[in-house]
Amino acid sequence: MGTRDFERPIFFRTDEGRPGNFRADNASDALSYMERFWSGARTREFRRAYAICESALKNLASAESARGYVVAAAEQAGILDRPKMLAMARSARRQVA
Repeated sequence: MGTRDFERPIFFRTDEGRPGNFRADNASDALSYMERFWSGARTREFRRAYAICESALKNLASAESARGYVVAAAEQAGILDRPKMLAMARSARRQVA
């Protein structure tokens, strides 16, 4: 089973009742969020992201491909925590420099 980590994690916003956000480091984490907490519509993009994550777990798709589909679906659903993702990217760049 393929559980290669994404190059950068995905951060999802959670519903009002739960504090903070959810971090997905790989396709398995993303599937867990999608199954348990997804508050957006289960659109075609959602189903496509879900399927590609399943494929990534079977080593039939890359982790980064799955990440791209999940980010797009989450952004469309309005549940992507983009500020948290940008802050992580900036922090990683500072550590490299």
